[in-house]
Amino acid sequence: MDQPTTGAGAGPSLPPPAPPDAAPQPPAPVAPAVAAPAPPPVTSAERGGGDGHRGIALLLGTVAIVAALVGARSTALANDATDAWQLALRTEVKRSTLALEDIRYVYQVEVPVSIVVMGGRSKADELTTAAAGARGDVAAALALEAEVEKGVVTAIEGSAPLVTDPAYALPGGGVDLGQRLADERAENADLLDLDPDALAAEGDHLATKGSSMTIDLLPLGFAALFGAMAQPFWRRRRLLLGAATGAMGTGLAIALMVEVLG
Repeated sequence: MDQPTTGAGAGPSLPPPAPPDAAPQPPAPVAPAVAAPAPPPVTSAERGGGDGHRGIALLLGTVAIVAALVGARSTALANDATDAWQLALRTEVKRSTLALEDIRYVYQVEVPVSIVVMGGRSKADELTTAAAGARGDVAAALALEAEVEKGVVTAIEGSAPLVTDPAYALPGGGVDLGQRLADERAENADLLDLDPDALAAEGDHLATKGSSMTIDLLPLGFAALFGAMAQPFWRRRRLLLGAATGAMGTGLAIALMVEVLG
């Protein structure tokens, strides 16, 4: 029987078949995976627990109340300043009205009468002098005219204090209108008591105080911010709560200083 030939041109040789009674080989053992240990859970004490949440809520509530009180006080001061300014305006109008009334009375009532009285006196003196130098009917006529002028002066000079009161007579002749106007205003005590400038200054002071009161809202805002940040950043909670408390104390100190010293 011929044997198969082997050579370079022959195909690859196959392994010999396993004997039918050979046992199957078991798979290679696989090492079990070792899981990394889980970090220990954060305890309630580490996060602050219920006490931490209550502290944050109490802090934020206190900040809100203080901010509301500061805002209310600042608004009240602004309203008081507005009232003072309006009162100053009304007072100025009243003072100006009374001052104009005094000027009107002196220059439109007393001055015209005083001019008539002074003119009548001058005419009477001139007529009397002329009558003394005349004779007959001319002298009698001039004397009569002088008496008429004197009668007119006597009738109206009671309403002309400018020419009847020696306090208003000037050394060189004429009357002191400025002094008469000052005396007329002195008779109105209400006019002297009116001081719109003081009321306006009080309004300015209140407005400045109200504006200064709002400065403490800045540290109060930081207090609210730090208090809110203490909730998520629990590892820094104690530091944030301390900063929030300090900011709130600063705001209260500023408010008290403005209220007492402002």
